[in-house]
Amino acid sequence: MSSHKLSDRRELWRVSPPSTYCLKIESFRKFATSPNAEKYESRPFQSGGYNWTLIVYPKGNIKEGAPGDWVSMYVQIDNSTLLNSPKEVYAEVKFFIYNRKEDKYFTYQETDAKRFFLFKPYWGYGNVRSYGDVANPDAGWLFDGDNVLFGVDVFVTEVFNKWEVFSFTKSLHNRLYKWTLPNFSSLEKDYYVSDKFVIGGRSWALKVYPSGDGEGQGNSLSLYVVAVDVKPYDKIYLKAKLRIINQRDSKHVEKKVESWSDQANSWGFQKFVPFADLQDTSKGLLVNDTLKIEIEFEDFSNTKYFPS
Repeated sequence: MSSHKLSDRRELWRVSPPSTYCLKIESFRKFATSPNAEKYESRPFQSGGYNWTLIVYPKGNIKEGAPGDWVSMYVQIDNSTLLNSPKEVYAEVKFFIYNRKEDKYFTYQETDAKRFFLFKPYWGYGNVRSYGDVANPDAGWLFDGDNVLFGVDVFVTEVFNKWEVFSFTKSLHNRLYKWTLPNFSSLEKDYYVSDKFVIGGRSWALKVYPSGDGEGQGNSLSLYVVAVDVKPYDKIYLKAKLRIINQRDSKHVEKKVESWSDQANSWGFQKFVPFADLQDTSKGLLVNDTLKIEIEFEDFSNTKYFPS
């Protein structure tokens, strides 16, 4: 049981007593000077579903290098509880010594939770307070003659069992999806949605408004790509190219999308292509009353949730 770096701990006064366990040593100075009185270890007490003991060395845990004239304090978890899963426990630990003059508890605590495991089931401080100070009747640590009250708070922190992994696509073996709309001039619904397709492990669909959507209504075809089967808390980044294919040459109508998802988890344009261009036979966008749409994915994000 080694002492801890002083710079890692906070020391402060507190009015409220410990909430986990207290140990009062009566005739403290007699105990400290009695033969073989190396330490006092409390009975087991429970916190967070585990058994612990509070250990006080009145004149220091010398075997672990603590100063011989300092009080050392440790808390130790029962090793038998670490034989099964979980094999390590994290706990926030605070040590206390009561001061009669202040009528408060002087508290020693770390800024981080401490790890307890089979090969190191204990943690504490080798240099809590000098023995000379604690044994001095005028300092206030002794009360009712020769009593000293020690305490500890142990708050077990649960290791997370739910998490998520956010990443960008590393490689896309298939970047393209093509959608053909025959009999375009006969389409009467406000919008049409393609079959769901999967690229990069995520489900998508294309959505077209033949008569326009929003600012494009009545003057332009509107085109979107939509992320499908999205959880309500998903945030998706997408970089892709939407195209209306020129069926006569390679002068396609292409527009890029690159942004994070909106509330509808869709990306696209209300004014993707004007009706005038669609109806212009020289543009080659409508051939035999057939419209051909294509999307090419360049990059997008994925979030995996565990458990799913």
